[in-house]
Amino acid sequence: MGEQSDDRVCPACCITRLSRYNTDPLCGACLVAVRDRPGMSPAWPWDSRLLRQALARADMAAVMAILRGAAGMSQLEFGHILGWSQSVITKIECRKRETFYDIREILRVIDLLDMPRQALLPLVTGRVDPRLETDQDIAFWEDAMEPLGQVGRREFTVMVSGLALAAALPPERVDRAHVRYLRSSLVRLRQQDATIGGGTLRTQAMRLFVRARAMLDESNYTEQVGRELLTVTADLGLVAAWLAYDSGDQVSARALYSEAELLAGSAGDSKLQVHVYANMAQQAIHMARSAGRRGAAREALRYIDRAADSARYIPSSALHALLALRQALAYSYLGDTVAFCAAITRARREVDHGPHDSDESWTAFVTHSEIIGYEAMGAVQLHRPDDAVTLYRTVLEDNSRSPRDRAYYRARLAAALCAAGDRHGAVVEGLEVVGDLGTRLTSTRVLNELRPVRSSAGLPAVDHEQDFCERFDAAERALATT
Repeated sequence: MGEQSDDRVCPACCITRLSRYNTDPLCGACLVAVRDRPGMSPAWPWDSRLLRQALARADMAAVMAILRGAAGMSQLEFGHILGWSQSVITKIECRKRETFYDIREILRVIDLLDMPRQALLPLVTGRVDPRLETDQDIAFWEDAMEPLGQVGRREFTVMVSGLALAAALPPERVDRAHVRYLRSSLVRLRQQDATIGGGTLRTQAMRLFVRARAMLDESNYTEQVGRELLTVTADLGLVAAWLAYDSGDQVSARALYSEAELLAGSAGDSKLQVHVYANMAQQAIHMARSAGRRGAAREALRYIDRAADSARYIPSSALHALLALRQALAYSYLGDTVAFCAAITRARREVDHGPHDSDESWTAFVTHSEIIGYEAMGAVQLHRPDDAVTLYRTVLEDNSRSPRDRAYYRARLAAALCAAGDRHGAVVEGLEVVGDLGTRLTSTRVLNELRPVRSSAGLPAVDHEQDFCERFDAAERALATT
């Protein structure tokens, strides 16, 4: 097959020769670069600097290889999604067929992959990090579009403004390749969320969920594929809900959690049901905190009861520890210190059992460090901010935490210091977080943890406090536009 010739060179870096035994479309270093570390705030789940570079040099063979390599799919699977045979994918990647240089095909492909059309900016401007800020920029893009296929100014403006969402209808028939692509995108969203938060990702998660739901409702598929599609659609709804929650959009999060609950129940996936109920409990606890509603804390306990019922035959200690932690926090908002301490003890006992084969990837964060974090959150609610400060500092000694989690707990440390009366210490810790908000980190949830510090620092703000206030306000403006 053409892609396995001895003189293959990685199409992304254009340097490394690929072994004839390597079935991947890219070299190892480039695969890592496009799958694991985008090194930027992505416009969509499979965005990467290597992809933008390939687009900027109009190297569509490399673009195809990068997209396929990032998703971890074979040529046959990728061809099924795009409506092409394996041989067509092979010829495109080997530069023996120019189908993917036709603007109509480019737009059709990116719609099928749920890639936002504004992600094509590098293709037309020739710049890896393009920005259309002037009429001259727009005119340049319009002129550049002309050789690719007659696209008028109106259609072009709609495309680059991001107002046009994916126009592709769901495929007439869905097979396992479509399900695998959805699953790969789901994993990618979770990986990126751990680094950058929900603000940048929630729109793309919603696009994927809506498309998966359309497939579920309108496409044809076998019974087995239908079961798999139902499960991945429910999981996409859950992730979209979480990202909305992290972005501060509680109304959308609630609606999406309800949709995910219905789908997970229809799928009969007990682990997924537990995940949904645990997250619904988390949101209810948030409402108890933000609105001061004890009823929301009691609602959280009811969600935990549902989760525990779904989890009764699941041996995963991490999962049961997570439920105990959510239960503990709900009790802290009800002022029940005894029940809070008992639930924390149960969580610690479960984690002491160690990992189990039934553990899910989304419970990996449930460690002794996380238990200490929940102890700290409960201590604040139970009016012991000094104890919380010590506990939060212990959590931050755990360097294995994700970047988003570390930022979240440092922001909570700053708020605890503020509650304890240490205004200077609160601002110092807050400055460690606020500089990344709105750029490398797009989590409104983290920003909101710093609001007490912002209020305190403005009475009146001096020296480094003024710096903190300016950075906070800039981050708030940036996050409002994500």
